Amino acid sequence: MTTKTIHSKIAIIITAAGSSTRIGSGIKKEYLPYKNGTVLSVCAQAFLNALAGEKGIEITDFIVTCPAGGIEECIKALGDVAPEVRITEGAETRQKSVYHGLLAVTGQPDIVLIHDGARPFVSRDVIMNALEAAIEFGASVPGITPTDTQKEIDGEGFITRHLIRSNLTAVQTPQCFEFAKLLEAHGRAATDDREYTDDTEIWGAYCGRVRVTPGDVNNIKITYPADLEILNRVQDDGGLCD
Repeated sequence: MTTKTIHSKIAIIITAAGSSTRIGSGIKKEYLPYKNGTVLSVCAQAFLNALAGEKGIEITDFIVTCPAGGIEECIKALGDVAPEVRITEGAETRQKSVYHGLLAVTGQPDIVLIHDGARPFVSRDVIMNALEAAIEFGASVPGITPTDTQKEIDGEGFITRHLIRSNLTAVQTPQCFEFAKLLEAHGRAATDDREYTDDTEIWGAYCGRVRVTPGDVNNIKITYPADLEILNRVQDDGGLCD
């Protein structure tokens, strides 16, 4: 857990513009009931709780992206948290949705934190450590060492390279960056005919290195039907099980 005093203006962007086709629940995964609200509202509240009382931090913008035409539904899913955020429509890819969110920022933040709306278990430690590293190094992402040995394969399914597990990391969110530089990088990425998997890849292409901070095995992203069992278990037991 970070113990340093942080002084920074920050923007928060929570992405929730995807279609949630893989979850198979019939309900958009960010809008699934969780605790006293939804996955999305609990996710947003986690950031408000983490930053509450941090005297050196000013939140200039708190933005949530939603599917096109889905602002009213997003407001409903946010519930009591809705007045704390501004909702903007996303796009057909995560990259474009994040860019929409960046363009919607009206304050002048130093740092932007970008988080998946389907990660409601994010902890204060993960948030604050990533924020602190972004302030120091310009860009950061939480990561954990994969538990399984990783291999690189070719198009025919044969192993081509044996990767060293200790040199690998499975990245999570929030991914944190100097705002002005990331906005410029996204603008350039929007016209370079490439599709980027996340914002660290865009930063790496146009800005430089990204510092990896400690992630959390509990900071999972609700994606597949099996993940609903975890969500239900947390509601029943009050916490994730090891």
